[in-house]
Formats: sequence, structure tokens, C-alpha cells
Amino acid sequence: MTDPTPASADQGREQAVRDADALFDDLPSNIDTDVFSVARLYDFLLGGKHNFAPDRDFGRRLLAIEPNGRMILQQNRLWLARAMRVMLADGVRQFLDLGSGIPTQNYVHELAHAVDPAARVVYIDNDPPAVSHSNYILRGCPNAGAVQADMTDAERVLGDPTVKNLIDFDQPVGVTALAAWHFVDDAADPAGVLAAYRRMLAPGSYLGLTHATIDGATGDLVRNVQSQYQEVMKNPTPRTREQIAGFFEGFQILQPGIVNLPAWRPDRPQDAEGAENVWFYGALGKLAAPA
Repeated sequence: MTDPTPASADQGREQAVRDADALFDDLPSNIDTDVFSVARLYDFLLGGKHNFAPDRDFGRRLLAIEPNGRMILQQNRLWLARAMRVMLADGVRQFLDLGSGIPTQNYVHELAHAVDPAARVVYIDNDPPAVSHSNYILRGCPNAGAVQADMTDAERVLGDPTVKNLIDFDQPVGVTALAAWHFVDDAADPAGVLAAYRRMLAPGSYLGLTHATIDGATGDLVRNVQSQYQEVMKNPTPRTREQIAGFFEGFQILQPGIVNLPAWRPDRPQDAEGAENVWFYGALGKLAAPA
């Protein structure tokens, strides 16, 4: 059998997502399929089925500017899988994901439950439809839930009944924020917010971040992508390696540090080739016991 041409592959993908719309007759009523959602945008770019026409339309606009958009988000998920392996191998069995969007395409709960079905996961997002859609996906999964809350309101998140029921902060927690923290602008004190979460964590906890960057030769391209968001939502704030390092105060950043996603502990050396074209950094930090 021959491989499909790029055109036929695109046509097949488009038909699949059109057909997928018919699967959601029982979606919660607060999900407006005519309104753009960044959570569903990511799902579309990852090749998922939990997206609708406005999400796909904007996704095509981004891909016209950055044809590597799908690959970059795929690298984001591959980075998560490698970071989860580190945390799970160290015995972490509870995870708090900030700015989760819709947990599809091999996300935190699937990766955790593949190792330990008893692992507990809570997703945090401030978009009510995204949270409803998430709980729709998680129905029948007692060890995972989604909470509507602003991820920058650490007190609200940490005090939520679902969080308190599923997460024991006397034990290590893996806190993750994938492609989310660049939506926290400087005025919201992103480092201070993460410090508020850190103060509640037990030694042995982790912080895993992936974040858009303006470092390197892709800086102008990133600014162009950034400008497109103005029409549909809050502008993201891509940052430098030095700025992102400030988010890890109190954590020991594990090797190889803050690097482009494919260069972070690749499964094979060749997987890191062309890493500079992936304009997201990834880093994983571990919280040590107080001296």
C-alpha cells in the first residue's frame, strides 16, 4: 500500500473531524460549538476529534503562518510523556495540571494510569465549556477530574473540593503547565503565582513547564503567531530562557535544563535533530527538602 499524498491525507483528516461533530449529541449544554476555544484548537492541531469549525478555521490560519504548528504541539505531548516517566519512576502518583484545556491525545491521566490506575489527576482550566468537555471525557474515571478555576488563583485552586479530595499535599505532587503559562502576562506575576503553589508542595514534588519562547532565529515568526491571537483571545507572552528560569525558584531544574522540547532527554539522539525549530522550551524541576 502506498502512503497517501499530502493532499489526500489532509482531506482524510478534514473528513474525520467533520464526522466527529456527530459524536457529541450528548455534550453538556454550555458548550457552544460556534465559539472558538483554544483548548479545542490544540485538540485540532494534535489531530483529535474534540473540536469544531471555529477552532479548525483559526487553526488553519495559524498553520498558514507556521506550517510546523502541528509538529510543535506533538513535540509538546512527547515532552510530557518523557517528563511523566521521570516523575512516575520517582514514585509520584498524583498530578495537578494547570491550564489543561481538554485532556485528549494521550494526556496526563492516560499516561499516569498506564503505569498505575490508582494515580490521581486534577485538571484546572478557567473556561467553563472546556471543563465541561473535560469532565465529559473523564466520566467513569473516579481518579481524575476537572475543575473550573483561574490557574493564577492558587488559593482558589488549592481550596477546591475536588482538588482537596484527590490530591494529598503531604505527599509529592507533579504540577504541570503545558503551553499554558505563556498566557499569564507579567502583570499577573506568573513567578509569584507558581511560588504560591510551591509553598503547598511536599519535598519530592515536581514542576513541569513547557513555554513559548522568542529566543533564537524563530523570534519574528513567534511574534507573528502571537499577533494572530489578538482577534480571538488574550495575547500569549513568549519569554526568554532567563525569564522562564525565574519560574523555578525553589526547585532544582533537572538536566538538561531549559531547552527546546526535542532536546530534553530524547529517546534517541536523532530525535533532537532540528530542535531549534521548535520554539517551545521544556523544563522539569524537583522540590528538595528544606536545608
